[in-house]
Amino acid sequence: MRVRFVCLWLAALAWNAAGQEFEVVSVKPNKSESGSSSSNSNLGRLTATNNSLKTLIMMAYGVPEYRVEGPAWLTSEHFDVAAKFPEALPKDPEKYRVGFQAMMQKMLADRFKLQVHREQKTFTVYALVVGKNGIKFKEAADTASGSQSNSNNTHYTGKNVSMSRFAEFLARRVDMPVVDMTDLKATYDLKLDWVPESKEKKDDTVSFADAGPALPQALQEQLGLKLEIRKAPIEVVVVDHAERVPTEN
Repeated sequence: MRVRFVCLWLAALAWNAAGQEFEVVSVKPNKSESGSSSSNSNLGRLTATNNSLKTLIMMAYGVPEYRVEGPAWLTSEHFDVAAKFPEALPKDPEKYRVGFQAMMQKMLADRFKLQVHREQKTFTVYALVVGKNGIKFKEAADTASGSQSNSNNTHYTGKNVSMSRFAEFLARRVDMPVVDMTDLKATYDLKLDWVPESKEKKDDTVSFADAGPALPQALQEQLGLKLEIRKAPIEVVVVDHAERVPTEN
């Protein structure tokens, strides 16, 4: 995981060195105190409404909330961002992500004077490992079309997906970080169906136990993978400095 993070970071530095940045950027404080926020990037534009600075940092560095550390106001101060992408941004999904993150990092450094450093911290995590009977899925047959995934609250389909990316998906469905420890280096086609945890419980009249397996059980039965609780070092982004008020547009 650390190697992948460093590779993405180096690639992002390469984009910065090449001068990649948003063509036009507008950043404004949002004082609505609304409980809702949104972000969308398509058709060459980014629109983020009522996003905290911490959320913008998460977007810029491609990390979940627990991997960003800094003052409490990073969460309480909210902003609206509208940006136009350069036409040269690559269409390949992985390269696009690296380019987008590099431009976000430059924007935050320019407008918020953001300064960060990275350090290792030990967390209790779920380790994604191969079960004793081995995996029940195959390597991707088509690796030229890029990685694709689709999911909802009970189903996941992935094409040409790495185990580290699958671990990132699982982390959004469980109560702790998930770290890939499978030692599976290729990309794979995956399909997984499960029942949300709340439907495993019994109420006064109905039992949902027969509706299907919970996520950990589904992982073992359908994919031959397991989640084991372990301690693991994870790289976090620590905010050293940021301005509460962005520079003017």
